[in-house]
Amino acid sequence: MRRKDFWEGLKPRARVKLAIAIFFMFATIGIFQDMWAPGAPPWPWVMLQCFVSGSLAMSWAFTFMWSKKFFAAIVVLTVASTWLGPGLARMYPNSLITSLDQWRLRDAIEAAVCAALVIAGYISFLRFASTEGAEQLRLRTEVNLAQGIHEVLVPPVHQMFGDVEVFGRSKASAEVGGDLLDVFAGDHGVVVTVADVSGHGVAAGTMMGMMKSAARIKLMDGVKLDMLVRDLNRVFFQLKGDGMFATVAALRFHAGGAVEVAVAGHLPVLHIRARTGNVEILANEQLPLGIVEDASFSSRHVEGESGDLFVLLTDGLTEVENKSGAELGWEPIRDLIAAQRARPLPEIHDAIMRIVSAHGRQEDDQTLALVRLN
Repeated sequence: MRRKDFWEGLKPRARVKLAIAIFFMFATIGIFQDMWAPGAPPWPWVMLQCFVSGSLAMSWAFTFMWSKKFFAAIVVLTVASTWLGPGLARMYPNSLITSLDQWRLRDAIEAAVCAALVIAGYISFLRFASTEGAEQLRLRTEVNLAQGIHEVLVPPVHQMFGDVEVFGRSKASAEVGGDLLDVFAGDHGVVVTVADVSGHGVAAGTMMGMMKSAARIKLMDGVKLDMLVRDLNRVFFQLKGDGMFATVAALRFHAGGAVEVAVAGHLPVLHIRARTGNVEILANEQLPLGIVEDASFSSRHVEGESGDLFVLLTDGLTEVENKSGAELGWEPIRDLIAAQRARPLPEIHDAIMRIVSAHGRQEDDQTLALVRLN
């Protein structure tokens, strides 16, 4: 987990505990400032120095851990701290204490206050570490487990299956993604599936994993893609959380160039003809999964030729926004692939990812699968 994610993930109560610990530990600087001063200002001024020192330390911590908006407080408190030292020296150039016993008493009080502040800060740090540290460790363990499962379920793909070459990558926007990229080669052809579970994170990743398991079981029986999507919809509908849905695009490649296509709620599959560069849009005409439990789905067949390229992708690529809020769309990706269709699949993939990353920052899971008939 990145440090920024750790701090931003802290609950308000945890932030208060951490702030108290920082304040107490650094408030002692106010006591040291008084010890170094030539005079002995009244106790309210010493308390003010302690308050400014502790608050300044909190402002620095909050600025680096959470938000730059605390920088204004740093400026104000730094000015106050810079003024207090010389200002008190001018206000109290001579000590108000004349006897040695009074000096000893003042030193004893300040030493006791320092010790009390350090102990209070230390206890606050221990409370923060024992509660929030344990909680973050538990969450980190769960995320690591889910991330490991995700890497097993959605590994990078670059493989030849007879005359079918497949190259695919899935890049999660968080530790765990909800996109599915799967390639299944069996007696009934090579099936390439890309799916997108709504949202991202552990919940979406868990649903994605269950979808892959259910799909593989059905594919082992050689079911047609329309039946596969129908059964996945029923499974997803029964297991999904409130408001969840999934989109899916699947291709089955048979010997001889016949390709079965099923698209449900997903972005169109692009079919780029090798000879002409023409792009055929295999569009979506069906509901996403998880909307209607007993919905029916259909598949269609197209004919592919040697060198033809098929592209499956998720909306995490097309919906990337630039600084003006304009989405990339799928048209630039379509045009780039058509122009570079003869290049090796890894190079086409990298070119697409470059234009996506150049357009804007990743906010959603991004999955891209390229399939070429050879």
